[in-house]
Amino acid sequence: MSSVTNHRTASGSERRDTSRQGFDIQVGVATDHRLFVGLTANISTGGLFIATDEPFKKGDKVEVRFSIPGANHVFHKQAIVCWTRPFDADGQGRTKAGAGVRFEDLSDEETRILDAFLKVHDAIFYDV
Repeated sequence: MSSVTNHRTASGSERRDTSRQGFDIQVGVATDHRLFVGLTANISTGGLFIATDEPFKKGDKVEVRFSIPGANHVFHKQAIVCWTRPFDADGQGRTKAGAGVRFEDLSDEETRILDAFLKVHDAIFYDV
């Protein structure tokens, strides 16, 4: 089951219009000052969430490197941080700290690979 979420910001613009799926896939992340590994908590053709305690700010540019199960392709993409979430954001210990990033240069072939993967995997959660 895929979930398509269309969130509107205060200005009325849509935040996301692609199906977002939940998985635990290891992601290598590089910024201007550091390299580290995080996990994706969800992924779409628009971007992904990186579960990490590393501090990010909205607008930070990062490089992400990951592969998805069953595909031989390694994604090495430029991305921009669109939002961040601190540790324990809900006060109940249920949310993961991290950052939502948007891909800046996903190719048509990479979009096809991700779409094919997402079509056969159910979402772990529904983001409302």
